[in-house]
Amino acid sequence: MITFDYLLKQVRLHKRSIVIANIIAVLLTVISVPIPLFIPFLVDEVLLGKEGSFTATVNQFVEVSSAEYYILIVFVLTVIIRAVSVVLSIVRKAYIDQVIEDIRLSMRKKILAHLRDVSMSEYDILGSGAVSSKMTTDIASVMKFLSGSIGNITVQVLTLIGISIILLYLNWQLALIILVLNPLVIKIFIGAFKKVSKMMKERNKAISSFTNSLTESLELFNQIRVQNREVHFTDTVNADAKDIRDRSYEFQLSSNRTMSISRVLLRYSNDLFKAIAVYLVFLGDMSIGEMLAIFVYAGMVMPPIHMIIKFVQDYHDAKEGMDRLNDILRLSIEAKYEMKIDPFRDSKTASIELKDVTFAYDENKMVLKDFNLNVYAGEKVAITGETGSGKSTLANILMGLYPINSGEIFYNGVEAKEIGYKKIREHIGFVLQAPLMFNATLRYNLSLGEEYSDEEMLEVLKIAQLYDFVNELPEKLDTIVGKNGTKLSGGQRQRLSIARVLLDKPKVIIFDESTSSLDTKTEDKLLNALDEYIKDKTVITIAHRQTTIDKADRVVKL
Repeated sequence: MITFDYLLKQVRLHKRSIVIANIIAVLLTVISVPIPLFIPFLVDEVLLGKEGSFTATVNQFVEVSSAEYYILIVFVLTVIIRAVSVVLSIVRKAYIDQVIEDIRLSMRKKILAHLRDVSMSEYDILGSGAVSSKMTTDIASVMKFLSGSIGNITVQVLTLIGISIILLYLNWQLALIILVLNPLVIKIFIGAFKKVSKMMKERNKAISSFTNSLTESLELFNQIRVQNREVHFTDTVNADAKDIRDRSYEFQLSSNRTMSISRVLLRYSNDLFKAIAVYLVFLGDMSIGEMLAIFVYAGMVMPPIHMIIKFVQDYHDAKEGMDRLNDILRLSIEAKYEMKIDPFRDSKTASIELKDVTFAYDENKMVLKDFNLNVYAGEKVAITGETGSGKSTLANILMGLYPINSGEIFYNGVEAKEIGYKKIREHIGFVLQAPLMFNATLRYNLSLGEEYSDEEMLEVLKIAQLYDFVNELPEKLDTIVGKNGTKLSGGQRQRLSIARVLLDKPKVIIFDESTSSLDTKTEDKLLNALDEYIKDKTVITIAHRQTTIDKADRVVKL
């Protein structure tokens, strides 16, 4: 799980960069915080002519004949110190940014590694839109907090410490006022923001819902347009968008109110601080130069305190963000079984046997109960049945995508747990009814990242009756197919999916109504071309078309 302990462990992996960044932070504090002390020196010693250590120190190094030179020296020193501070800040930020981006990458890898093994039945319920929303919005919230904690909070705390020391040096009684009042303001703010953080959680839920509905609507936009459902779906998305508006408004209103009140309280303490300083000058207990310096330092206290308050807000945002990211990590992973026996080795194909298999999406929806099926090696079996009878679910079960509740599945007489699903998927091809395509080339959509020669690809395209179509394209295999294959017809996408599976040379093939978008003539050509390829292979076909059913050795009705 992603927790604050997890983040701390990630930070410790970059100990060297963090140490260097903190050393630079100390140097920044040491050289930048004392700058306002030049003010009392200039006012009291140079303008008012009082005795002090500043002019004496300068005169040890250079002989100064007039007040203008003291002012010029202070100006030059200030310019040099600020220039060095800028350089140090840039170097420090570079170290911090590298750490932050490394941890961001680590988090994404952790979530993607979990998604790689997650149970498909649970992933399908969560939805891709929700996952993408969490991996952008919520990771950004966590990184914002982390950037503040290791990037800014150290500098701000050190700055406050440095300012406090100087204020205590200038006038310890006056310093106690601001050093007591400001922490009280922070405490009040922390208590108020607990309520704000709950609103932030509701806002992020609304964003997730909006992203999910928007993603699904855009992916199915063609279907929506064909059936004149644009108004309904845009109203649905608009309703989610309105929910985001309402939640965001409530969150921003409460957050701004809390921040504004805290700022007013800080300004009140600051005003009180200045008023007392003026009164001390009136009494003669403080010089004008010291008063001006204290005014400057009182103003310097405000930004670090605001940053600390913002840090508290970021902490609560990150806490909620991590909880939402853990929704992904809480998804059950599919069972992992090490391969002990490879039943596919030295075999052209495989038999499949299901014994007392039971599967349910949940306790209220039983799909298969005590199901038995024996498919002999090399047999062609057609699975038929009404919609909802479990045909596609059976295919997902055979591929190990949906974990069964009870029962056993055997391949060449070896139980699936002895084989491992990774090995099973190496040798079983699954052709989907509605295949998905990447917005990439035909070559990539065929290979999915594996290395195949053009000859191998063209060979399976011939079987899938796509060779002539691809060969006539100007870019041939390097043609971009568009998002989800929009540049291809439904039948072409199905045939490309068939070619994609054949390219892996599976020993068992499962067709899930994979020719439903083909015309009869093209289907006949495809099936005839497939006959030679699959003659020695076990084939399970989920089918409605009679032409497909007629080619089967046996028909099983669910």
